Amino acid sequence: MTSTRFQMIGVALFVVALSALEAYQWDGGPEDKAKIKACVGGSASFAWSFVTGLGETMLGRDWWFQAPGKDKRTQIATYKGKHFYATDNTRVDFLPNAGLSLRFARPQDSGNYSVQVKLEQANSSLASVWRTVTLSVTDRPPATQDDALRLTLSNAVRDDVTEDWTLQLHCGQFVDLGHPPVDVVWKTPSGEVRNSSYRDNGTFVLSLSSPVQGGSYSCHLPPSAPAARCLTATSLRKAAAQLYVDNKDVRLSFLEARQREIEQVNKDQNGTIEDMMQVNKDQANLLQHQTMQLQELGLYLNQTISELTKQCSMRARKSCVDWLSLDPQSGLRTVCVSGEPVTVYCDQTTDNGGWIVFQRRTNASVDFFRDWTDYRNGFGDLEGNFWLGLDKLHKLTTSQRYELRVDLHKWDGTKGYATYSGFYVDDVSHNFALRFDSFTGGNAGDSLSYHRGQQFSTKDRDHDTRNSKCAQRFHGAWWYNNCHHSNLNGEYHTSSGAGVIWHTFGGHIIKFTEMKIRPM
Repeated sequence: MTSTRFQMIGVALFVVALSALEAYQWDGGPEDKAKIKACVGGSASFAWSFVTGLGETMLGRDWWFQAPGKDKRTQIATYKGKHFYATDNTRVDFLPNAGLSLRFARPQDSGNYSVQVKLEQANSSLASVWRTVTLSVTDRPPATQDDALRLTLSNAVRDDVTEDWTLQLHCGQFVDLGHPPVDVVWKTPSGEVRNSSYRDNGTFVLSLSSPVQGGSYSCHLPPSAPAARCLTATSLRKAAAQLYVDNKDVRLSFLEARQREIEQVNKDQNGTIEDMMQVNKDQANLLQHQTMQLQELGLYLNQTISELTKQCSMRARKSCVDWLSLDPQSGLRTVCVSGEPVTVYCDQTTDNGGWIVFQRRTNASVDFFRDWTDYRNGFGDLEGNFWLGLDKLHKLTTSQRYELRVDLHKWDGTKGYATYSGFYVDDVSHNFALRFDSFTGGNAGDSLSYHRGQQFSTKDRDHDTRNSKCAQRFHGAWWYNNCHHSNLNGEYHTSSGAGVIWHTFGGHIIKFTEMKIRPM
């Protein structure tokens, strides 16, 4: 009896196992109701695979799309008779044996994707089996300038509601915020993390009310933002933008804003009093009193601004090397020279950066055939063609030891450079004579040692060793000897002699020059 019972149990288990083998089943791909993410321009894959049971036949496969918020599905592909058909065969491909891939994804591709497998079962009945996933397509925010976030500080503005003065930090230069839209996160000097207060003309804005914390502020895209996830691993937009806010600068900004406010009040009252002069002469006395107050405030403000602007703050940088850790981007920076702030252009790219550029020639837009006063004071645009000025160059190069680098480009695209150690420029009593220790290298060769020790000459100040005036003859200004092996401030053209010349680098065929210094 017991043996018969075990035989019956064995038969039952065999029937169950056989039934399992005869039933269809999924053999791979995303689970039902899975969530899949893709970036705009990328691809998404739904690699479903299906196995039929014994006696079952797969009749066909259909794929459907349902947009968010819509009740109706739309068929996008089908597989019948060993052939695959898609409504958009440029972007939709078949993945064996029930899968689908989508290329060049767009935001409007977000939604539910379903596969319907049609079967004829062993008993000749028909069945349909479904699986559905949800696809989210996100778009990275468009690139800002240089593919990096920028952080700037605005002048003080008055809040019309609270009547308080505030400063505004502006982060980013977005035309479009991606899909879904990104936001930025701010970090204050105290370590407090804030969300952006609002967006204005393509930038995120953080308002700072008085008293403003001094120190470093930063903004960055949250790594968890779907659109930010689509940025490349090397995108500069993944890095935080930083800005140091100096209490001295904040104080100046509020003082200047207050002065503008009082001047505007005075202007408005002036107009009103002129209209009412015949009605109430007391207004004239009030205007006089306010004018005196304004003059006193203006005098005090001008004295304060004059004193503050002539002083370097406690955290002032002395060279472009000091700026590297805070802001590694090339551009205009303020450095402290002999206790006074000076605006310079920092090259933070060439040879590990840290260079103060004091001369640049890129085209003929700025005339370099100028007099002694212009070369002492400097001229041109620090972000274009310019000469920094002999007075500033003397103060810079005598504050510490510098190396000199000269970068040159020929008209055929060939690039060269030359470097010199111990570079400095003497004072005005020595007519800003050229001093340096030695030529230290560079594929442009040495065309400056011939000029070492020579005083600076311009068209109206001749200090060369030649009987005739080299500056007049060669239309430039330089440390001429008798006369030159180099003439980087010469006339910008390709003719020999009077052109922009570095003798050991092809003579007169120089298209671009840049002279820069860095602490040794």
